[in-house]
Amino acid sequence: MNLTKSAVARPAERHFLGFSLESNLEEGTVEVHLSQRSKERIYAKIKELTPRNWGQSLDASIKQLNSYLKGWVEFFKICTATEERIFRAIDTHIRRRLRAILLKQWKQKRAIVRKLIRLGASLKAAWRGIYKGNHSLWALSHCQIVDRTLRNVYFTKRGLVSIFTRWKEKQPSDNVQMRFAFG
Repeated sequence: MNLTKSAVARPAERHFLGFSLESNLEEGTVEVHLSQRSKERIYAKIKELTPRNWGQSLDASIKQLNSYLKGWVEFFKICTATEERIFRAIDTHIRRRLRAILLKQWKQKRAIVRKLIRLGASLKAAWRGIYKGNHSLWALSHCQIVDRTLRNVYFTKRGLVSIFTRWKEKQPSDNVQMRFAFG
């Protein structure tokens, strides 16, 4: 018996195949959550698949990410609606990492401003957003002008899979609930 994996505890406190379970005896339902370890692992994997010193195109990074994310969503599709916020947060984090890769590829602030203007940002807003303060690429990847210019649609057009959207598509309809018998 593996003592590190075996324990007597409430289901919500344990990691079981990437999930933690929370039961509601009155309603006879079980909520399926991502375990803390699964959350930490997905963020680590995203970091591994989107290094800022990426020497290839953004499309190559997206392709690699997509192949991993599609399988990940297939496995975790049974999570209940309470995990919606987590899936949205993961999507947001992925897009921010991709923005940081783009900014790194564009190299100089002047080039970043030019590209943002080409993508639809106003000249004044782009200059103010990029040159305001001495920010790292990670900080710039979340500044307002970069967020507004490199929207979700930009990455969707480039082929990025949305974890939240794929998970939502795989959810049972509202009139179907997962019920388990206790006793």
